[in-house]
Amino acid sequence: MGQIRKQTIQSSFLSYAGFLIGAINTYFFTKQGLFTPEQYGLTQTIISITQIIAPIGTLGMTIYMGKFFPYYFDRLSHKRNDMLGIAVAVSAIGALLVFAGCLIFEPLVVRKFSERSHLLVKFYYWSLLFAFFFLCFMILESYLYTLKKTVLPNFMKETMYRLCVSGLIALYAFKLISFDTFVMLFCCVYLLVVVMVVIYLLATRQLYLNFRISTVTKRLRKQIITYVAFVYSGIVINGIARQIDTLALAGVAGLGKAGIYTLNQFSAAIIQVPYRALLAIAAPLIAEHWKNKNQEEIGRIFKRASINLQLISTFLFLIIWINYDDGLKVLGLDPSFATGKVVFLILGIYNVMDLTLGISSAVIMTSPAWRFDFYSGLVLLATSIPLNIFLARAMEMMGVALATLITYTTYNTIRIVFLKTRFGYWPFTMKSLYALLMAVGLYGIMLLVNIHGLAGIFIKSIIFSGLYVGGVLLLRLTPDLPEVLKIVKKKLTRK
Repeated sequence: MGQIRKQTIQSSFLSYAGFLIGAINTYFFTKQGLFTPEQYGLTQTIISITQIIAPIGTLGMTIYMGKFFPYYFDRLSHKRNDMLGIAVAVSAIGALLVFAGCLIFEPLVVRKFSERSHLLVKFYYWSLLFAFFFLCFMILESYLYTLKKTVLPNFMKETMYRLCVSGLIALYAFKLISFDTFVMLFCCVYLLVVVMVVIYLLATRQLYLNFRISTVTKRLRKQIITYVAFVYSGIVINGIARQIDTLALAGVAGLGKAGIYTLNQFSAAIIQVPYRALLAIAAPLIAEHWKNKNQEEIGRIFKRASINLQLISTFLFLIIWINYDDGLKVLGLDPSFATGKVVFLILGIYNVMDLTLGISSAVIMTSPAWRFDFYSGLVLLATSIPLNIFLARAMEMMGVALATLITYTTYNTIRIVFLKTRFGYWPFTMKSLYALLMAVGLYGIMLLVNIHGLAGIFIKSIIFSGLYVGGVLLLRLTPDLPEVLKIVKKKLTRK
């Protein structure tokens, strides 16, 4: 248990460190006079393409290793273990099929993007190279997880990758490389990461590639195929739905608008950080309660997580929103990024709504009805693609932001209704309403505070934070905040 706790703390630290480095990189990407919105948009569009292509190319092998590795490690020696060999072979086939498809459909990409996103067409093959290297990393990452080596892959993905990008930004900023060279090196960063992981596995003698089918694989073949087919399909569907907004915008309005959109998308994604931390803690607990058939405790965790995430996400959204204009000016970002303010507003509201629904994904995925995740994903995909394309043409950035809000609100509503009707779980209480009314009231008060610049950001943040925390304590919206404050007070007293 101590080793698990140690790796969890280390991985969490690396995740937050990586997020901070990513925020710094985003600042330099968007700082006036360094990169253009179109150039920043190109890097983000390449990442969006990768987030679609790479998971498809794995053919579900990351899921296969994550789910079935205990059966292999309990029954087979390292040299007879064929799990990694199967994953590599199947992913190689998937990569060939996916990238062959990308080459076949290249004329379509050129036709759709050449007019408004010529840089993407220019670096199309390089974007595929980025996706291939990331696919290789995904397989190695999953393999390291099966070896219970979680810190190294988290460091490589969350920290090392972003540090390499920081280095490339520095080279470009000091005019040591051209933008073309920057993009080419950017697309090869994961090659360096993959090489480092392979060297580690070879040095520690943990890289075993056995392509002979074992008795474990033969016995579990049907279970593997059934599970991977459902879960893999759901992940691919969700991945496409989450990335289609950036691609639709790049095709319709150009990379410049895509860059402005992704900056505001990144700002809104800050709201999601507490969710990932809470999910990592809550998901194993929920899985254990499902195993023990303790449904009452699942319902309690569901409600507690909902109100806590609502309070945290609302606070983060409003603290950014009330300082949005001053923040752009103080940071010296390209003024064109301010045109995406409404995008942040819409995506911020979406993220607050999403977190308020709590940890429904963990409840569904660990429940006996885990197949519903796939079926609800089909609804998400069926609405997301056409709505993003239609609204991107009609309203550009605001359109794809609205498409995200509409599709995921529909998707989450279906899942919440399912949990209510199937298991009787409902995340909301009267405290959810009180928290919403309190937030609206405090925002109205902050409109009266007319202070700007760096001093305005500091003063408004202090006032709002004090009022918000005081309101949560006064209304007793969550029992967790007083406990956290007691712990902090105790530590400060000791010091």
